Amino acid sequence: MSSQSIWHPAALAVYIRLEFYLNSAAAKGLLRCSASGPYEVYLNGERVGRGLGPAVAEVPMWEQFALDAALREGENVLLVLAIGCGIADWFCAEGRIERSDGAEQVLYTGAPWQVQPADAWGPASYVAVLAPAEWTKGRFAGWREATVVAGAEPRNWSPLPAEESMVWAREVVAFGEVAGEGAIEWIASPEAMQTAKCVRREAFLTGGKTYSLVQATDEARAAYLVLDFGRLLCGFPHLRLRGKAGAVIDRGFARALGTVESRLRYVCRDGLQEWTAPQLATCRYLVVRIGSCPEDMEIDSVALVERRVVVEPRGRFTTVGEDWERLWGTGEQTLAASRQEGYALGEDRLNWDRLYVWAMNDLYVTGSVDTVRAVLASSEIPIGGEQACFHALFVELAQRYDGERLTAERLAGLVNSLQTTEGASATAAVAVQAGAWLAVAALCRRTGDRQQAVQCERAHHRARKALQAAWSEEQGLFADAVGAADCSRWTNALVLYFALANPEQQARVAEHLSGSSTSEDDWWQAFFVAGALWQAGADTAALAYVQRKWGRLLARPGRTWGEKTGSLAAQPGPESLLAAHVLGVVPKAEGILEIRPQLSGLERAEGVVPTQHGDVEIAWGAYGGGFSARLSVPHDGETHLSVPRCYKRFPQIEINGETVWRNEKAHLNFHVQELISEEERVVMVLRRAGQYEVSVA
Repeated sequence: MSSQSIWHPAALAVYIRLEFYLNSAAAKGLLRCSASGPYEVYLNGERVGRGLGPAVAEVPMWEQFALDAALREGENVLLVLAIGCGIADWFCAEGRIERSDGAEQVLYTGAPWQVQPADAWGPASYVAVLAPAEWTKGRFAGWREATVVAGAEPRNWSPLPAEESMVWAREVVAFGEVAGEGAIEWIASPEAMQTAKCVRREAFLTGGKTYSLVQATDEARAAYLVLDFGRLLCGFPHLRLRGKAGAVIDRGFARALGTVESRLRYVCRDGLQEWTAPQLATCRYLVVRIGSCPEDMEIDSVALVERRVVVEPRGRFTTVGEDWERLWGTGEQTLAASRQEGYALGEDRLNWDRLYVWAMNDLYVTGSVDTVRAVLASSEIPIGGEQACFHALFVELAQRYDGERLTAERLAGLVNSLQTTEGASATAAVAVQAGAWLAVAALCRRTGDRQQAVQCERAHHRARKALQAAWSEEQGLFADAVGAADCSRWTNALVLYFALANPEQQARVAEHLSGSSTSEDDWWQAFFVAGALWQAGADTAALAYVQRKWGRLLARPGRTWGEKTGSLAAQPGPESLLAAHVLGVVPKAEGILEIRPQLSGLERAEGVVPTQHGDVEIAWGAYGGGFSARLSVPHDGETHLSVPRCYKRFPQIEINGETVWRNEKAHLNFHVQELISEEERVVMVLRRAGQYEVSVA
């Protein structure tokens, strides 16, 4: 038996109820739900969870709620308030209860469940007088058998749990009186109070300590405030007040000054009332209009219940100067502000190029793969175009840190999505395609499908070869398309980022990218430009670019890169680039760990880089023409430690006090049993965890 999707045949919002009986006390209970919109779940009058539906996932997902604390022996009432979108709405649930006598009881939505319209809810409004008394307990009349409807097939996932906390505004930035009719809008300079009043408006900035007295004696006029939270936040709108039936509180949610993006109306009932909306709202500014209250109304709290998923950072990066620690800290705050079950980047749809950058920063700053997993579990594979390519890159990045092998079905889906991208004419698209084919080839080898891996590598080489037709020898750049006159920075950054140019081309493109103005690049392009410069070996130019692009923002107000740039959407920082190139730590395919510091014009750098094997701690210095490093390697697998020759013809390299390279000859020992000589570097292959000290003289 499985659950069926249910709803009321003619309602935007519904109450859904199931009564069940337990013959003995319950030891454990778990319910999972999914729906077309947001919902709240109550058991015996106690809220056991909220579901957000499409607000957190591209496709329907099962969301799990523990029932243990609210279950009781005897009669139980499970109540759900579900808000629809008005088209093909549905709700489904299934649960399992383990009783103390060892028996098991199951719950499935279907025929036994009952529904009735939640008349208090309208589009973007709530009329409290229409809600049944003590409705959360589910003991009110008017129930009918639920209608079975067509629903979706939810997917399983295991996202990190969200934490909720009440947040009040920091400042009242506008205050006065306005017309009470029509949709609430942003009014920068409301009229002075005449027929309305608002005493102790500072009470809007706290909760529980005091209250504001609000009155609007003229039906056509209303009190008006704009509250500033000081930052963007995402949460559930909350009210607590004592008022009279019919008083109206309109709220408008604005991410930036001047524009109300969404609205929610609350119409009061008599007496003390506390209400939290089940829909998420995102705003920095909360516009409040209070009208139709001829008698004093005591408003104790106007707030948002902020919803955050917390992951503690493990990564760290420092070098000469305090700005680098501040830069890294801004990246930490940026990730924290964007994290829900997935990444909330302030966009209406999934953009896999941006998710790829975000995931890379997340993995280098926190080392947690949970959010990356949740994004993949709750999304579809895009078909064709650059989004399909960046999706493949995202999946390969996740697999390097996750360790779980892809199913054959998922791998085939990736290959099929990339095959539809072949034949692209834009050079940028071909470059991303080439990088994606190489990423999928690595995934195929990891799953043991060598034949498919070879096919993907051939597709990579075809794309790489096709790029050469777009090379303009005259300009020293790749054209945006074969025969085109334009040679954009975006196109050339992608060619270098995915290592698709020959050495001579690399040098010429890198010179162009480092010499041009950074103002041409938006923040997402800037990430790839900086990465391209490091990939091309122009490490000093890459770090200088980061300083010009992101370093200048540090003096601006705001906690995150988005706030510092004045953007409503999230903006990326360069954190993963600093860890991957300056510290030089990169997890590679087949569990190999590469440590290849690029000096980037610095005398020293140190930090911690989380990997799937554990944290790599590294500190290196480049003084007096030499190089030294202290590092902690966390695993007994294969680690490739690459050190610079420091422009010495015959460098001498020691590790833990023993010479392993002198006069261009290897001296293998307990620590190093294999060395690889390169033109500018020497690579030592380590196979044991431990502490290492390396010097080049």
